[in-house]
This record gives sequence, structure tokens and C-alpha cells, in this order.
Amino acid sequence: MEKEIFLKNRSYRTFTDDKISKAELLMMIENARLAASARNSQNIRYALVENDSTCEKIFPLTKWAGLLKWNPSLEESPVAYIVMCLPNDKNLNMNINYFDMGVAAQNILLTAVTLGYGGCILGAFDKKAVHDLLNLPSNYNCEILIALGKPLEISTVVEAVEGNIDYYRDVEKRHNFVPKIPLNELIF
Repeated sequence: MEKEIFLKNRSYRTFTDDKISKAELLMMIENARLAASARNSQNIRYALVENDSTCEKIFPLTKWAGLLKWNPSLEESPVAYIVMCLPNDKNLNMNINYFDMGVAAQNILLTAVTLGYGGCILGAFDKKAVHDLLNLPSNYNCEILIALGKPLEISTVVEAVEGNIDYYRDVEKRHNFVPKIPLNELIF
């Protein structure tokens, strides 16, 4: 397997206005559908958003880049979203479902990268407002929002120095640097 796809699969927070087609979004969900699922529970359901008007309504409901005092502008906002939803059944093992969402989200983003796009997994968004805006079934909750588009920025993995893993942007806000702990420090 080529390491390049993993280096390209970063969290992108600014996008061009190049559109993503419904067919491309469906391809992302097809690959998410094939992901491993604990106990093969397959509880995740998806809402696809590629309509400009709806994307513009979702954008102000999001919060970006927790380590930075910065958010993208509306002009740099995503051109599509995938909302990951779970049943609001109290008997569900949420740890299993969160595991499943992580694996499925990774498949979505890897597919996006192969199609020339990028994305960002968001947990910080107004879940109730997005649920209501999209008129989703009442027996499901919005859990994860994946923002998608053609990246306007560059994101580069760098070695963490002395344990500092805080990501940062350059002064022009077009280049992200993402420190990763060196391999020899990860293995006991």
C-alpha cells in the first residue's frame, strides 16, 4: 500500500468552489458501507448534502480547528457534507457505534482523496439544528459531520518535537502543519 494516500488524507478546512457530484458522494457512501462494523451492526445512516443553499445554511452551525483561533470564511466553505447518524435507541452500545463511525469516516475520506477532494470530520456542530434543517427521522441523531470539497490549502505532516503535537497554520493561512509523534516513540 502506498503511504502517499495517507499523507494526502489530512483535515482540510478551506475549499474551492469546485462541486462534488451526487454520484461521487454515493461512491463515498458505498465504500463506507463496506467498512468493518462491530458485531456487523451497521447502525449508521447518512444524509448527503451537495445543494449550495443547504451547504450555506449548515456552515454557520459548525466550529472548526479547536487549537486555532480561526474559522474558514463562507467563501472557503465546503461544497458538500455527509452527515453520519445513529439510532437514538438507549440500548445501543455507543462505544461500538463510535468505532464504526470512525472506520466508515476514514473510508469516506480516503475515497474523497482518490477523487481529488479532501475533507474534515467535525464533531463540533449544532447537531439539533442540522437534524431539523435536513428533516431527518426523529429516531436518529446527527453524530458526525464530514465537510467535503477540493482543498484550497496545503496540509503537511511534520515530526513532533519534544512531544508538541499542536497543529498550526502559516501566516497566509494556506498551509497547515500537523506534527505527528515519531514512530520510535509510539511503540513500547
